[in-house]
Amino acid sequence: MKRTFLFLLTCLCVFLSSSAQSIKPDHDTTYYKSYKGTIILRAYLSRKYSVLKLVPPGNIENVSYHANTTASLGLGFTYKSLSLSYSHGLSFLESDTKKGRTSFTDLQLRLYKRKWTIDAIASFSRGYYLTPQGVGTANGLGYYIRPDVGTQIVGLGIYRVLNDKKFSYGAALSQNAWQKKSAGSFLIGAEACYIAANGDSSFIPNNIDSNYYKDGIRKMHLFEGGPSLGYAYMLVIAENYFLMGSFNAGINYSYSREIGNDKGSKVGVWANYIFRLAAGYNATKWNLSASWLGARINTEGRPTLYKYLFNTGGYRLVYARRFAIGHKMKRILN
Repeated sequence: MKRTFLFLLTCLCVFLSSSAQSIKPDHDTTYYKSYKGTIILRAYLSRKYSVLKLVPPGNIENVSYHANTTASLGLGFTYKSLSLSYSHGLSFLESDTKKGRTSFTDLQLRLYKRKWTIDAIASFSRGYYLTPQGVGTANGLGYYIRPDVGTQIVGLGIYRVLNDKKFSYGAALSQNAWQKKSAGSFLIGAEACYIAANGDSSFIPNNIDSNYYKDGIRKMHLFEGGPSLGYAYMLVIAENYFLMGSFNAGINYSYSREIGNDKGSKVGVWANYIFRLAAGYNATKWNLSASWLGARINTEGRPTLYKYLFNTGGYRLVYARRFAIGHKMKRILN
C-alpha cells in the first residue's frame, strides 16, 4: 500500500511538473509583464497634423499646405493585442479661424503582439492653408486658404520584433505590458500606402509659379511600398518611469501620377520613415504617458518634376487603467 502511494505521488509530481512546463511564459518575465488577459481602458487628449510640402525643381520658394486641426478628446479599449479608439474634436479649442477650417476623419487599427506589430491607418482631410504667411495671397497678407484641397491616406505597416523575449513594443503605446527593465529590438518588415491629393484648381497659385499654374496640376496620386528596417528601445528608470523611441526607414517603390491639363506618371525609388516617441509612468493597474507618432513619404511628379512631401502624425496624452476580468468574460471576448 505504501509503495502504491509513493508511486501515485511520484506520478502526480511528474504530471504537475510537465503541466508547469507547458504553461511556461513565452517571454522573460523579469524584463516585462504582459497584461494580455486584462481589459485596458484609456482616456486621451490628442492632436493630429497633416502637411503637404511642394518643392519646385528651380529656385522658386517652397510652399507647404497645413491642415488646421483641433485638439480631440478620445476613449480607447485594448484586449490582448488589439486596440480600438474613438475621438472627437473639441470645438472650444478651435485653431486660428484665419487659417480656414479643416474637416478631418482618422481611423486607426493597432495590433501590438509579442512578435509582431501591425499598423493600419485611413486618414481623410479637407481644407488647408499655405505657409509661410502671405505666400500666394494677392496683397501678401494673411493666409492663402484652400477649402477645396484635400488628402486621402491609406497605409499598412507590418514589422517583426526580433527581441520579443525581453522587449515589448506595446508597453509604451497600448499599455498591454509593463516593461520593467531597459531593452530594445531590431524591427524588420514591410509597408505600403496609397495617397491622393486633390483640389478644384492648381495647387500652386499663379503668382508663385506661373508654369505650374498653366499646367493646371490639381490632382496627385501616389502608391508606394517596400521593405523596412528599424530599431526600438525603451529606457526604464526604477521600473516605473520609461522613455521609448522607435525609428523605421524603408526603401520603397513609388508610382506617382500628376493630373491637370495633361497627365503624367513617374516610377522611382524613395526613402521614407516613421518614428514613435513615448514617455511616462507605468504601474500595476494604471499608466500615464505622452507620445508622438510621425511619418514622412516622398515622391516626385511628372511633367512638373515637383517633389511632394507628405508629413502626417499626431501627439497624444493618455491615462490608461487596467481591469482584471473573469473566465466567463474572457470566453465572451475571445
